[in-house]
Formats: sequence, structure tokens, C-alpha cells
Amino acid sequence: MSSNFFGLPREIRDQIYELVLLHQEPIDPWVDYNRPQKLNPELLRANMTVHREAGSTFYGQNRFDFTMGTPEDVASFLGQTGRNNANYIRHIHIDFSKFHHLDAGNVTLEDASVGILANIQSSCTNLSTLTTSRYSTFAMELRLDALDSPEVATEALKLADTHFRAFSSLHEIIVEVYEDGPSDHIRRETESHGWTISTTEYVEEEDFDRSFSDFGSDDYGSDSGDDDDYDIDNDSDFWRRARD
Repeated sequence: MSSNFFGLPREIRDQIYELVLLHQEPIDPWVDYNRPQKLNPELLRANMTVHREAGSTFYGQNRFDFTMGTPEDVASFLGQTGRNNANYIRHIHIDFSKFHHLDAGNVTLEDASVGILANIQSSCTNLSTLTTSRYSTFAMELRLDALDSPEVATEALKLADTHFRAFSSLHEIIVEVYEDGPSDHIRRETESHGWTISTTEYVEEEDFDRSFSDFGSDDYGSDSGDDDDYDIDNDSDFWRRARD
């Protein structure tokens, strides 16, 4: 990279990093998606100065979508990005924690949900916002409503809040919901925990396809010429390109 680049004011360099590295939608590390907008972590390998300046932009300003990941997937991704880069991450989307037992006095979360939260908590020490996906929150509301037990629903949401609040750096918990929930009681309990409620109108045949299939795969820096066969799931070096 030409030394003239560093002759630019820092605010101009930051604007360039944002144009190259930021994406409007949350980034799902496990979905083979591409885009006409370049989002290429190889920029972070240009030299140590670029890595230091741009790493905080890529990891700190993008939102990362972990809704498709298992605890092992999340741990692997955060390990591949490196400790410093994981510490930059400030915005994560997850599924609402799934409940295992839902009995009065015996409400527990599924191990997978606990594991994902634990992996994020241990690696992303500067996490600012945690957002739960709309469809997973809706599934949670339906399940609690089916119990016909306001006491158990209250206990379950209190348990979920306890796990969310374990993130000492967290500034905001955003719960995406449909405008018309299945139960007024459950919605009131959800709001009572101080979570930010983000509502949208329910559409029966909503498209949950997050494959970004209308974007193009060569934007991940593949030089093999076999773009049609490129599979990010089998590219173990993809996230290591931006590793500290």
C-alpha cells in the first residue's frame, strides 16, 4: 500500500475503510453469500497500520449474525478471528434462548443456548448490543403462551434476562417481535425487563432467506476462477485473513 495513503487525514482513511468493509445487513459467518459491495478482510493484511486502523471498523461497526451457529461454530469463529478482533465486536444477533424445562420452580435453558452465550461472553468483552431474532422470539412467545401459566412465563423470562445481563459491557438488549404477540401478559413481561422492543407487522409468508444469493462470490478474494463452486463453509482461512 502506497505511503501516500497514510498522508490522507485519518478521517478520510476511516471513510475508505467504511466503504470497503461495512455491510448494511448483519454478517452471517456460516452462509455462502456475496455482494457487489466489496467486503474483503484481506485489506486488514495490507500492513500492521492498516490492520490496527481498519480492524476496529470491520469488527466494531458491522453486526454479526450468530443465529445459524452452534456453540462449536461460534467458538470456532471467534477463535479464528483472534482475541483482539473478537474484543472489537460490539453488535451480535442471536436466537432468543431456548427453554429446556418449563415447570414451576424448574425452568432451565437448553445447553446450546447457554453455550452460545458463554462463548460470546468470554470472547466479546466489549459487546454493546445483543439482538434476538424476530422468528425465534415469536417461537418463544408461542411456547410460553401455550403453557397457560403466567407464573412460569414470568420465571422463564426472568431466567433469560439473567443470562443476558451477565454481559457486563452490554448497553442494550434488543428483542425483535411481531407487532401483535400471542399474549398481552408475555409482551408486558418482555417489556418489563428493560429490553428494547423492535416491532414489525407479521407477514405469514415472510422470506427468511439470508443467503444473499443475489450478490457475487468473487468478492471474497478467490483467485481460483471457480467462483461458482466457492463454498465459504469449507474455506477455513476466510476469517483468518482478518485475524490479528
